[in-house]
Amino acid sequence: MCRHLAFVGPPRAVRDLVFDAPHALVHQGRAPREMVVAKDNPDGWGVAWWAPGAIEPRRYRTTTVMWEDTAFADGDEKAVALLAAVRKASPNTTLRAENNAPFIAPSRVGPLAFSLNGHAFHASCEARVRDALTPGTPLDGDTDSEVLFALVRERIEAGHEPADAVAAVHDVIAPGPEVHVNLLLVTPDQIVATTWQHSLHARTGGGATIVASEALDADPAWHRVPDASLVVADTDHVRITPLGGNPS
Repeated sequence: MCRHLAFVGPPRAVRDLVFDAPHALVHQGRAPREMVVAKDNPDGWGVAWWAPGAIEPRRYRTTTVMWEDTAFADGDEKAVALLAAVRKASPNTTLRAENNAPFIAPSRVGPLAFSLNGHAFHASCEARVRDALTPGTPLDGDTDSEVLFALVRERIEAGHEPADAVAAVHDVIAPGPEVHVNLLLVTPDQIVATTWQHSLHARTGGGATIVASEALDADPAWHRVPDASLVVADTDHVRITPLGGNPS
């Protein structure tokens, strides 16, 4: 059911976050500590990042098992904003790079990157999620993640701020106690995330914020985000508010 992370702050090597930190994304993918649905994430991975001064993000996606991937050559590049995810494929989806987060697209507020940790095509909510999508919306793959990203973009283009758009899509899913679903959206200067029966942690300091499924190291500045929460963060602040409903 995936692990993901986001970063905004001063330039930092992409590799630090995805491979080199003590519990970097690659370790969370191979040996997660807080995953509740599966034991690992072997179905590929991806990362999108904004280099200093860049308007558009760069992106790398592959179906190669992350801890076996020797092809990623850009790890030493610096990022001022980043979203990365390692995948455990949901049922009835195919293993191809187009189905791997991050999904990226332009918007009226600038380029966006998105990932899902969870399963929004659960029997209790799949029809509702699919029916919310505007007919004819182009999709490259067959995942719930891409559908949710399209729903977020529709709301942003309609005038919602990113945090409001993400919260509105969570309401479309309307997950019950049998659903595990965390959303993650990144712009060049903001992180928006939700929690619903999946772990999420945040750390702010030194003009940088990281939001991740699991803490990247033992720094006591990390704190666990409460379940059923909406997170809105920039380089200096993390604001957490309750989402509607209660998973328990």
